[in-house]
Amino acid sequence: MRPPRALIFTAQMDFLRPKKPRPDNDPGSSRDPRGLRRNPLVWIAVLGAIVLYTQMDGSLLGNLDDAQRPVVQLTDVGGPFTLTDHHGRAVTDQDYRGRYMLIYFGYGWCPDVCPTELLVMSQAVDLLGDAGAQVEPIFITVDPARDTVESLANYVVNFHPRLTALTGSEAQISAVAGAYKVYFAKGEELDAVDDYVVDHTDIMYFMGPDGALLEYFQTGWRPVDIAQTIGQHL
Repeated sequence: MRPPRALIFTAQMDFLRPKKPRPDNDPGSSRDPRGLRRNPLVWIAVLGAIVLYTQMDGSLLGNLDDAQRPVVQLTDVGGPFTLTDHHGRAVTDQDYRGRYMLIYFGYGWCPDVCPTELLVMSQAVDLLGDAGAQVEPIFITVDPARDTVESLANYVVNFHPRLTALTGSEAQISAVAGAYKVYFAKGEELDAVDDYVVDHTDIMYFMGPDGALLEYFQTGWRPVDIAQTIGQHL
């Protein structure tokens, strides 16, 4: 098995990282055209267009040769958890028994990979058609300090309408991350106390109605391929 760091994507793209509001005459202000590059909603729209393109064309995302794509072997993934959803309701793993779960770990301040993967997840669920109703798309934060219930409620509306975002205490997040073999680590603070990136495992987990791992998808899978693989289990 590869070491955990082989699973990590380090989001070091500073020019994409969301910043706090600035004076209107500042080049980084949202009223300045150059400030668009710091608006996460702009990048979600751009990434959405890329996902739709790759779904039809097969280039960019998901066009890597199998020999070039690092392979991760996962076993004994999943387990009990107690978290809070983006509506403020307490949920546990038992609430999802009898349903399939498609889970991605990330964080709302992530400038690129997380929104890309959530868009891929959303497209994959839609491509399942009516069968997609059996699959619960779930986003679990690895940054509970910033990803509050309120912030996640504002974040999930950019993706699939049934996407549920889960947060919790640091102890709860560490527990669920451990159960799913997810690595995450807070990077150094930059411009402010709450200005930092989080290194984390970049894998989408497909769990069965009994909570057992059925499939997992690393970065590079196209929505259509994910949907076809999941569809074999439905």
